[in-house]
Amino acid sequence: MQTLKDRPFALIGVNVGGNAKNLKDVMTKEDVTWRTFADMGDAGQGAIAARWNLTSTPTLYVLDARGVIRHKWLGAPGAEALDAALETLIREAEADSEKAPK
Repeated sequence: MQTLKDRPFALIGVNVGGNAKNLKDVMTKEDVTWRTFADMGDAGQGAIAARWNLTSTPTLYVLDARGVIRHKWLGAPGAEALDAALETLIREAEADSEKAPK
């Protein structure tokens, strides 16, 4: 896949369980450069996990440009599946952008 810089794409992380201090340490150690939320709540499930019906981790969601969940994987989907899903949705977003009135 080509670089995602300057393309209609955003990556966020949601960490459930643990604590915000530990998350910050892991992000620093692993050089995580994308926005990541600490989703803490009762019994380890915060508001994001509850709303998205998160049942296990890791879970990966891919949303389209309108915020609709188009893909959901329990566990790692593999680079090829993820690349294909992202490329399709990015092309759709770019095509929609070209059609928009200016």
